[in-house]
Amino acid sequence: MSTAARRFAVVSVIVPCRNEERYIARCLDSILASDYPRERLEVLVVDGQSDDRTRAILDDYVSRQPIIRVLDNPRRIQPVALNIGIRASRGEILLRMDAHVVYPPNYISELVAALERTGADSVGGVLITVPGNQTPIGRAIAIAMSHPFGVGNAY
Repeated sequence: MSTAARRFAVVSVIVPCRNEERYIARCLDSILASDYPRERLEVLVVDGQSDDRTRAILDDYVSRQPIIRVLDNPRRIQPVALNIGIRASRGEILLRMDAHVVYPPNYISELVAALERTGADSVGGVLITVPGNQTPIGRAIAIAMSHPFGVGNAY
């Protein structure tokens, strides 16, 4: 089926966050650079009362990007943030994405395609950990996290 004739599901991206001023802009930029049709996306950032510059950064994005909404998480814990995002979502498909991750442009479209192709209720991907800084410690942590014995990135 051609891309023009294809019906794209509405996707709600839920991003729980708290004090992510160092990472949230890169995360949102990567989501906004997605090859998935923007008119079929909504991005719900659920902020756990950040006390750094996260909220100011989010407010700037909201003023420029109508697909982004910020929701408050007064309890500050991630499971509550996810529930808040789920309740506020409008999408047929829900994606949980982390605030400190930079996603490739095809991330959302590949997950949606896997859901549609398999009929699964949930899909995920292989994690490739890239250190935030290129120190020996940062590289060692990235190697450990990417190993099947690290955090389970085995197939």
